Amino acid sequence: MTKLKAIFTIIRFPNLVFIFLTQVLTYFFLILPSISTPTLSVLQFILFSFSTVLIATAGYIINDYFDIGIDAINKPKRVTIENIFKRRSIIIWHIVLNLIALIIVVYFTLNYIKLRLVGLQLISILLLLVYSTTFKRKLIIGNFTIAVLTAFTLITTVMYEPNFQWMNPNQEHAKLLWTYCLFAFLITFIREIVKDIEDIKGDVAQNCKTIPLVWGITKAKQIIYSLLVIMFIFLITIGIYFFNTNLPLIIFIGLFVFIPLFWIWKKIKDAQHARDFHQVSTYVKWITLLGILSMVLV
Repeated sequence: MTKLKAIFTIIRFPNLVFIFLTQVLTYFFLILPSISTPTLSVLQFILFSFSTVLIATAGYIINDYFDIGIDAINKPKRVTIENIFKRRSIIIWHIVLNLIALIIVVYFTLNYIKLRLVGLQLISILLLLVYSTTFKRKLIIGNFTIAVLTAFTLITTVMYEPNFQWMNPNQEHAKLLWTYCLFAFLITFIREIVKDIEDIKGDVAQNCKTIPLVWGITKAKQIIYSLLVIMFIFLITIGIYFFNTNLPLIIFIGLFVFIPLFWIWKKIKDAQHARDFHQVSTYVKWITLLGILSMVLV
């Protein structure tokens, strides 16, 4: 039982649930209401989403594999992936999980959709691998990659439904899709910088070039403030746009996203130690969840 709990920690099980929930909400509240005839059945969509979860799981595993030295410093009490798996089996599991995900996608794209869409999952696999081996230790590009992949979670969902006009500017649900994509990108970028500040001790030991290490913690905080300002402007803009058509959505976002982000600003300003930034990171994750849950009101 202890080993099973450790495995759930390593694969970031709550994050996997979050990914699955994001795609399910996107499918049921953004895609289905705007199309008359879905290409896939609900079960087929669930399998597609499961392939995304498998890719994310493989990504977390390989990330921990390359982060053993960093985690030993930043999280000495945490069970590392080496305590559960042998180093060789880590690579094997990474390959197996990605292969299963690709087999699921290939099967359905051959029968129902265009095969070239398999490239979407291949891009995700490649980006996660390059992130773990290289990008994570580079200035800005690592943060940017994870933010893009988070937004990509929504885009992947709609790409597998050809009848959804996600590039049509006159399609209301397409506008909502891009609104949530931008929200996911910005909020993830903020959280990634917060996590870099939290993990600065281990990152410096491994010669990483993250924002707080290259430009300092004060500058990193200033960048977070700038991103928060952009987020505030973005939320106010969508509030004005949707105010007359969906007041419950705007009230929900105002109470559970907009106002809490002001509190996050204060928490970041007061944060001094790794545990403080860890708390901020957790709070931002909850705000992200609430933002995604607002889809039920669209």
